[in-house]
Amino acid sequence: MNRRRRVFVRNALMAIDGIVTFFSFIVAYYVRNTPFFFGLKALFPFSNYFPYLLISLVFWLLLLRFFNNYAFLGGGKKSWRRIFVNLLPVELVGLALLTMILFFLRDQIISRTFLLFFAAINYLMLLTTKILTMAYFLREGKIKKYHRRALLVGNRRSVDYFLSTERQMPELLFDIVTQSDFIINADVVLNEKEQEELSEAILDFIWNNVVDEVIFAYSDLNLASISSLVTECGRMGISVNVVLNTSNIEFRKSEVDVVGPFNIITFQTFDYSPVQRLVKRLTDISSGIIGTLICSLLFIVIAPLIKLTSPGPILFRQVRKGKNGRNFVLLKFRTMCLDAEEQKRSLLDKNEMQGQIFKMKHDPRITPLGNFLRKTSLDEWPQFINILRGDMSLVGTRPPTVEEFGSYKNYHRRRLSVKPGLTGLWQVSGRNDISDFEEIVKLDTWYIDHWSIWLDLKIILKTFLVLFRGR
Repeated sequence: MNRRRRVFVRNALMAIDGIVTFFSFIVAYYVRNTPFFFGLKALFPFSNYFPYLLISLVFWLLLLRFFNNYAFLGGGKKSWRRIFVNLLPVELVGLALLTMILFFLRDQIISRTFLLFFAAINYLMLLTTKILTMAYFLREGKIKKYHRRALLVGNRRSVDYFLSTERQMPELLFDIVTQSDFIINADVVLNEKEQEELSEAILDFIWNNVVDEVIFAYSDLNLASISSLVTECGRMGISVNVVLNTSNIEFRKSEVDVVGPFNIITFQTFDYSPVQRLVKRLTDISSGIIGTLICSLLFIVIAPLIKLTSPGPILFRQVRKGKNGRNFVLLKFRTMCLDAEEQKRSLLDKNEMQGQIFKMKHDPRITPLGNFLRKTSLDEWPQFINILRGDMSLVGTRPPTVEEFGSYKNYHRRRLSVKPGLTGLWQVSGRNDISDFEEIVKLDTWYIDHWSIWLDLKIILKTFLVLFRGR
């Protein structure tokens, strides 16, 4: 439905935001440099600030996209409120990123108070721009001459749903035309003759009225039944839109794409944007590098202690299941005796977990040093190597063993639709108190459905609190 127009509008809004951010930076420089602010030193020449202007443009455009500032928000009270809410994290995160860059570069030339001025002025200017933009769309949506007249055909339930949704999306610019003769009940199945009569009536209506587009909205659409009608509309130069009803398919996300000669509809349980995926991977790489360096220092101390206190290798290696069932070798500092897996068979009746995971409070297989390493979570540090390799993520779901994975039910497997993590909701939600595997599944699926960078940050902060308080 006029996808090109929506892409054009989004790109135009991004260009406007880039221009606004550009001028906000310049305005902030001269406002901060005005004699009005007594007691503040004059800023260095603008040439020193220009590189940061370019950096700010890149950061702000990425952040505006990341925080969903280019999705049309309708026109209700909640939509107006979301303009304020969606812009706020853009300024806060952008300000934090610029401050971090200055810190790492040890740049003493750029004024920190200038950054505050820039963030505040940019927020106000972007806010004003977006309010005016939404007001324009709402006004444009009420001017009929800009609208495309669309004939809506289908069954009652789908037509009513489409109409209720279309009213909340004035940027579609449709002037919907409906005819009771072209709307049938959902339980009615037309025979071939009735379908031909309906098609002839629709074509006759198009001939005698102004129609720019035809929209087919059926809850159970057989494309073959309307193929001849679609062809005739095409011959007449009338655009045709087919609303695909996916309400009876239990997927959170769906999208239609064109790949070569194929029109493909994709169903997904989650849909993370490329920017979100990039931010998460960059977070994993940076934390993986830092964690691996710290692990190498810990290795110098822990490795000889493991060798002195129990026979066997320093690192524990175990095949685990990663994203969508991929095998990878999980690394940990060894905390158990060599024949731990053999002893496990005789301890299964003492399992304190309900389900696939084996857990025992006073596990006799754990060495004295292993108890300390587990209590302080020092045994987990080699997993940063797994993160750096790309097998794991800093935050994610718990990676199951091959044995656990073999007893999974279909819905359990959804835990592996994302990379497993070093920490996650289970680890910070009182893991010692959780004894039911199904509760872990619920936590992991909730994390997948509600994932965001902010949720990851929250889990990381809670992980530190858990470590400081002990298990």
